[in-house]
Amino acid sequence: MSDLISSLYPPPPPYVRFFTAENVQRAAELRRQHGPDAEKLLSETKDLRFLVPPLPPNKPQYRSFGDIWNFEDKFITLEESGIQQLYEEAENVEEETFTVERIEELKKMTKSLLLNFLEFTGLLAKNPALAHVKIEQIRVILINLHHLLNSYRLHQSREGLILKMEEKIRNDRETIQKIENTCLQVEERIRSLVWREKDVEFEQVDNSQNAEPSREQIVESVRQSVLEGA
Repeated sequence: MSDLISSLYPPPPPYVRFFTAENVQRAAELRRQHGPDAEKLLSETKDLRFLVPPLPPNKPQYRSFGDIWNFEDKFITLEESGIQQLYEEAENVEEETFTVERIEELKKMTKSLLLNFLEFTGLLAKNPALAHVKIEQIRVILINLHHLLNSYRLHQSREGLILKMEEKIRNDRETIQKIENTCLQVEERIRSLVWREKDVEFEQVDNSQNAEPSREQIVESVRQSVLEGA
């Protein structure tokens, strides 16, 4: 029972008791009074030295939760992880050839994994004492499978980005086509309204020419004739 977890979360570090309002205020006053030299004074004061931010790490690795992590995000090889590599390194750098070779390696390791699992079940029935050897072999095969699949992450992200860009271009083209269709409909509507207005004007002109002259028009015509005869 002693190895059971006594609490869900770990207790706070012991130096948390130094982060009081009084110490924070004292540290702020020292920084205001001494400027850049305040960090040295804070480091030499017992109650205030934990209030000095730690320096950035100058090593390529750091430890967190019992594991060692690299600051540089890189693809770690199986050799660096201390695992036996069951497949050969790719000699071709071309994407298509590399993909075909890796697919064949995945098929080989998958078949090997199934074969080792069958052998493992047989060992459990006949000689369970040797089962740990087969378990280790299965573990190495699974790690190699995962590592080989993870090598496709860059390819997967690149292909995913290409699909997203193609979808964006397709949607933009559909939107542009809809806008162009709407513009054509508006132009056609305006054109029909213009022709309709012209037809109305022509009808008004024709009606005015075919109508009988009014009394004022007759009087004006007679007056013009008299003036011309005189």
